[in-house]
Amino acid sequence: MPTAARLAGESIVATIVLGITFGGTASAQAPRQLHNKTVAFSFTSSSVQRSPDGKTRDVQTGINYLFYISSAGRIFERSSRSPGRGKSQTGQFGPDSSSVTRSGEAHNVHFEGNRLVSLRAFVNGASRMVVSFDQNYSSCTVSVQIAREDGGVIKRKGTDGIVREYLSIVTSDETCSIREGNPFAQ
Repeated sequence: MPTAARLAGESIVATIVLGITFGGTASAQAPRQLHNKTVAFSFTSSSVQRSPDGKTRDVQTGINYLFYISSAGRIFERSSRSPGRGKSQTGQFGPDSSSVTRSGEAHNVHFEGNRLVSLRAFVNGASRMVVSFDQNYSSCTVSVQIAREDGGVIKRKGTDGIVREYLSIVTSDETCSIREGNPFAQ
């Protein structure tokens, strides 16, 4: 079931942007039950985007994340976004990587109790993706929130390098799984 991702006027954007920019708040260590495991999640983003020339277009983007939690509890990430008719974009981050993506988005991943939280600041607006685990850390769910500043519009650089306004955005088809091992070692 699609989740409307409109949170105008909420303080979530300020919290996300400050958390990303300044390295996040004091966060919990990775739960031991997740050490040496991979958490994978994906979702579809359906948006109406306006280009600088004023033209609008409907875009469906497949978004995928892989997080490996090492035996020392360090988080490694690989992500990709693939718009239906556009160029795909991938990124890979380690615990000592820059907190800025190749497209210039501030980025932060950390644990808050039994939740893995991934934050991303866009040109304007931000996303907050939260992976929640069951009590045994054997299954997970993901929720995605996209937020804009009070009265503002979401702007994000596309995989083609063009900054577009997001007039609407809805996420759907969220999936999450956990498996043993390091997918990056292969």
